[in-house]
Amino acid sequence: MLLRRSIPLISLILAVTGTLCGQPCVIRGNIQHADRGMIYLASYYRDRFVVTDSMETGAGSFHFILSGERPAGVYRLVYPEVYGEIRTENRFVEFIYNREDLSFNVTSGETGPVPHFDHSTENQVYFEFMTFELDYETKLMNVYGKLFPARPHDPEYRSAVSRYEALQEGRNRFMDSLSAVYPGLYATRIMNAFRVPVVPGSMSHTQRIDTLKKIFFKEAAIDDPSLLYAPVYTYRLVDYLSLYKVDTLSFTEQEMQFIGAVDQIMASVAPDPELSSFVVEFMLDGFELLGMEQVQMHLAENYLDESCGSDIAELVRSRMEGARKMAVGSTAPDFVVRDLHGMNRKLSDLPNPLVLVIFWASTCEHCRELIPELHEWYLKENDPGLEVVAISVDTLETDFRRFAGEADMQWITAHDPLGWYGKVAGDYNVYATPALFLLDRKRTILARPVNFRQFQKALRKVAPGPGNITPPGPG
Repeated sequence: MLLRRSIPLISLILAVTGTLCGQPCVIRGNIQHADRGMIYLASYYRDRFVVTDSMETGAGSFHFILSGERPAGVYRLVYPEVYGEIRTENRFVEFIYNREDLSFNVTSGETGPVPHFDHSTENQVYFEFMTFELDYETKLMNVYGKLFPARPHDPEYRSAVSRYEALQEGRNRFMDSLSAVYPGLYATRIMNAFRVPVVPGSMSHTQRIDTLKKIFFKEAAIDDPSLLYAPVYTYRLVDYLSLYKVDTLSFTEQEMQFIGAVDQIMASVAPDPELSSFVVEFMLDGFELLGMEQVQMHLAENYLDESCGSDIAELVRSRMEGARKMAVGSTAPDFVVRDLHGMNRKLSDLPNPLVLVIFWASTCEHCRELIPELHEWYLKENDPGLEVVAISVDTLETDFRRFAGEADMQWITAHDPLGWYGKVAGDYNVYATPALFLLDRKRTILARPVNFRQFQKALRKVAPGPGNITPPGPG
């Protein structure tokens, strides 16, 4: 909730009621070049910052009062800045709040706002680590580029290998020294969550990736629920998953790689309900954006429990229920669609021993690759007498007709005016395209291939030998 308020009145109220909710703490200071207007205080939780308070300022001064019961975590001050003749909205500076009064000023530096704390060991350690880390990453990447190709007899290469390993060891010594002096700080827990074992510089890129897959969480497992209040695990999870991204893999093969990554991540998560549910929901959300249904289903079937209550978790539960109804061995729902020629086509009336039902859209990249390949097979090699019913879920009928006309489809082609929200797509639990269902004469689901290669493999299982060619039906 955003509040315009009178500071003295709120201060008095909290001072009187502070004994009921813990000793209140004050966050105050001044922001150089802040424009007149609102300053927002935002706190981090799980995977985002959320505004928790606000105030209006005239000269950049700020004053917030927080309950002593608030958990330690990373916060942001968000404000408008006027620097020279340029006004910038949503400037921000981050800091750690750990149940202590904070006083700091914010100045404008070449790289952005810089906070200067009067007395805060938490934030001094935090910014010392952040400054070190930025410098370390720059130096490491500069050296990493000199490691390839490997040249064991080249003095410059051997020097780069030594430098690469020395940088990693130096980082560990830096972390060890801060941890020894400040073992109980929240900033120290954040820092230690980013530990990574030293990787030999003589390794090839592939060897390095394979090694990191095995040891990534060895020294910094996902085991501290308090770090849900800092942007730690989101970065760690994305960094680990990126080790499994291979550009040469097919979509299905990439999904299999990510399923392996998911299992490794979940083996490293502490059995804390809040923490494990966050990790599951964060990955569900990410793979939803990537359209990776198989990874989502793997997460849902193996790791989703009743403690996961987000919208995405509920969505996956609903999809799983629909997927069970449309699993291999189930009977496909009957339907009637109107084809391109205005004829009504009923699934149960088709005489073919096999039917392939496809849900597609002209805006779907994978569909635009699959449809021509499958159509060519349909015209030239349709030995088992299979019929295809291709149902478009395009939002605009003009898009559907344009693509269908260009492809000159000779199978049964139809468009559902309601698209994704049509009855047939709903009955078949379709929420991504292409979606394929291979059915037998009784319209039992034999397979749910995701590409042409899987379709051919499934077809060989149900019709391994040559048969009579059934001429294509009118489309």
